[in-house]
Amino acid sequence: VQLPRWRTLSLRLAASALVLCATSLVAGCEEETAGVPITGIDHLPDHLSVQQFYVDGYSAFQAGTGASTVCCAVLPKRWRPGLSIEVRWNVTNWRDCEGQDYVRRVPVERYEEPDRLWVHFMADGSIRAVSSGVGPGNPAYPGPHERIPSKNPWDDYSIEAICKVKHGGPNAVASAGDRP
Repeated sequence: VQLPRWRTLSLRLAASALVLCATSLVAGCEEETAGVPITGIDHLPDHLSVQQFYVDGYSAFQAGTGASTVCCAVLPKRWRPGLSIEVRWNVTNWRDCEGQDYVRRVPVERYEEPDRLWVHFMADGSIRAVSSGVGPGNPAYPGPHERIPSKNPWDDYSIEAICKVKHGGPNAVASAGDRP
């Protein structure tokens, strides 16, 4: 039996929607979600810092030692393979008067229940996204246990003096006390 062309097309579209729904790529295929707080952890060298970052478009402010938390990211109540978030961030190089923006799709590590989303900006340039009720410093924390530097590069580097010299601004002469 030959089906009319419109019927064949309708069946193909329905099958495609089912496949997409199964992978949660269609807005109409809602899964149960939860709002979770976001905390950024900055593992970068002392002269670098993550000044602003976003998770799936939600502003998460500045990454640091884990003391700051903002609301909220949205995670599915059940972790699934392939779950990822989009992270946008800016790294400021206080020593060299430079900054760079980045965007990366990051897998969310397996979790049992959604909880605080810890976004780790690792020293090697990688990013790890961990949802956990316990945080870094706790032996039960499922995320990285690498050192989290306590730093204040804005106090350690005179960015105005460095930038004036680097970019040849007015009176571009730095004194010895202005250089790192």
